[in-house]
Amino acid sequence: MSDRVLLLDNGVIEQQGTPQQMYGSPQTLVSADFMGRNNCLQGHLVALGEAGMAKIEAEGQTLWGTLRGAAAATGAAATALIRLERVRLVGGPGLPGGNRLRLPLVTSMFLGDRWEHLFMLGATRLRAYGGAALQAGEHWLELPNADLWLF
Repeated sequence: MSDRVLLLDNGVIEQQGTPQQMYGSPQTLVSADFMGRNNCLQGHLVALGEAGMAKIEAEGQTLWGTLRGAAAATGAAATALIRLERVRLVGGPGLPGGNRLRLPLVTSMFLGDRWEHLFMLGATRLRAYGGAALQAGEHWLELPNADLWLF
C-alpha cells in the first residue's frame, strides 16, 4: 500500500493525501465512496445549521449531518454517506443522541469477527455492523451527525 494516494475521476484529481486522510476526511463524494463500505441516502437539504452542519431529507426522514466539499443551499440535491462501522445499533429513541431511525431488519450475515445487518429505509438499504445476531423485527439505528457526511 502506498503512503500517498492520488485519486482521479475521468482525468480530474478528486483528492490526494494519505490513505488515512482519504478515508477519514474525504473532500468529495467520489473520494468518500472510493474507500470503505458505505451507506448512501439520496435527498435534498432542508436546513443549514452552525459549524458546517446541515439537515437532509431522504426517504421521508430528516437527519443532521456534516457538510463536505462545496457549500450548498437549502433545497439542493444532496447525498448523505456514512461508513458502516459508524452506524450504531441503539436501544431506542429516548436515549441521548440524534439521528435515530427505527427500521425493519431484513437479514443478518455472520462475517467471522462480526455480524453485518441489513435494514430497509423506504427503498434504501442501510447496513450496520454488530457483535451478535439480531432478532427479527424492528431495531433502532443511530447515524451520528459528525459521521453522516453530506455531499
